[in-house]
Amino acid sequence: MASLKRQLNDPEKKQVLDQQRRNGVLYCFVDDHPIDDENDVEFHHIKPYSEDGPTEIANIGAVCRNHHRRIRTLSLSEFRDQLSMDQFFDHKDPRRLDDLLTFKLNAGGFGRKVTVEQNGESPLTLHFTNPDRQRQTCNVFACPATGMRYFYAVLPIEYLCNDAELQPRPLEQKRVWELYRHLTAHTQLAPAVCRLVDGKVMLFDGQHKSAAQIWAGRKLLDCKVYINPDVRLLKDTNLVAHDKLRQMAFFTSTLIAKYSDIFKQEWEEYVDRPGSKNEADFVTFLQARGKTKAEAKKMVRMAIEQDVIDNPDNKLSEFIAERNRTRKTPLSLSILEKTFFKEFIFAPPTAVEFESPEDFRDTEKKNLVQLLSLIAESLLIGRWNPDANNAAHQRAERIFAAGAMRAWVPMLRDAIAQVLRIYDEVERQKVLFRNISDSEWSLILDRLNRLFSHKVWEDPNPDVAAQLKVNAAETVRQFLAGQGLTVNWILGGEGA
Repeated sequence: MASLKRQLNDPEKKQVLDQQRRNGVLYCFVDDHPIDDENDVEFHHIKPYSEDGPTEIANIGAVCRNHHRRIRTLSLSEFRDQLSMDQFFDHKDPRRLDDLLTFKLNAGGFGRKVTVEQNGESPLTLHFTNPDRQRQTCNVFACPATGMRYFYAVLPIEYLCNDAELQPRPLEQKRVWELYRHLTAHTQLAPAVCRLVDGKVMLFDGQHKSAAQIWAGRKLLDCKVYINPDVRLLKDTNLVAHDKLRQMAFFTSTLIAKYSDIFKQEWEEYVDRPGSKNEADFVTFLQARGKTKAEAKKMVRMAIEQDVIDNPDNKLSEFIAERNRTRKTPLSLSILEKTFFKEFIFAPPTAVEFESPEDFRDTEKKNLVQLLSLIAESLLIGRWNPDANNAAHQRAERIFAAGAMRAWVPMLRDAIAQVLRIYDEVERQKVLFRNISDSEWSLILDRLNRLFSHKVWEDPNPDVAAQLKVNAAETVRQFLAGQGLTVNWILGGEGA
């Protein structure tokens, strides 16, 4: 028969309280905040009783009632780390490995340099700036596919830093927490992957595993370190690993930035070639360099999208989340790809010679920036305010719901095509791939205002809001049509 859980007696409780009292003030074991009313104290096992944690003073902490109710099945140390992790990730900017190292060590406490000593092909020796750290001798290996040289080492965390060039992705709290809980009781099977740059060990793969281990209190990490690698090849390998072979998807914005960065390196080589240049020819060039046709086309498309996003005149950019949609921002790059980029960017590659009179790609990008900025001015600037959650914000929330956007953005494209007198369906695929006059922009703004003035965006019926959030374009389009919002209505016809 299982033994019953023993309860602390009063002298034991007093001893626990005395251990946590300083200058007459009792402090909560979880986060060391003062407890005003000692009647609100609960006693909690540091190592859970369910995991054979003993009911003895050394394994008991006095906890405020609020924390005690929230601990659930966590150990006290896990709950303490959970609160600390919540505090770390509660930040306006995405958090990266360097931010975590700063949080745990301090701003100057990481990224220290190592000195490498090697004679010929013999094992190398790592010397640390901290004289208390013993030097490490490491065998050097070569990759049979690429010839790139690397070694394995167990490195102190203060000698690591994030490789922003190869690893621009932010940390994901849920992923770090899950790995933290796993790695507190299990070994880490695969090392972090790094490269040696001017004496700095820069980590570019395995950042979540590394972050979880650091959070769990580990001071040393297993690392695989490349010596003078081909950066472009590593970048390409890392990209494919997280795009096609990924364990966890790169955020869309990260992929766009990485693809366009590779694009620029390949582009410099391409423009030095003789002969006419166009997107289709560039795709062929990329295929000759080992890319598949799909990869090459994707690189061109993402570079175009990056130019639109990074344009300083794009007033919508500040409302785009770097990762998936959050409460603070109305848009993600993923939904932009499925709506505005899909409907308003003439699908590459074109065979139009660059900088010829027929090449309107730059014009198209400027037109799209202008359109996105008009929308931001109409709906978001001075209106998007999750904290206020007023009528203007709620209206914008409905309009920018993923399902709603996938329905109204194609309607907007058709309305703009009508304004520009584009009736051929093939030509409508490149609706912004042309010069647009000021008078035409004035008409486009009128159609925008009419689209966003429809009563469906103001309807207080919760069923309407629910329908607009359905992430199925055709379903929402049919719903909007039933409400009278159609291309014909946007153009001034009846229906609402």
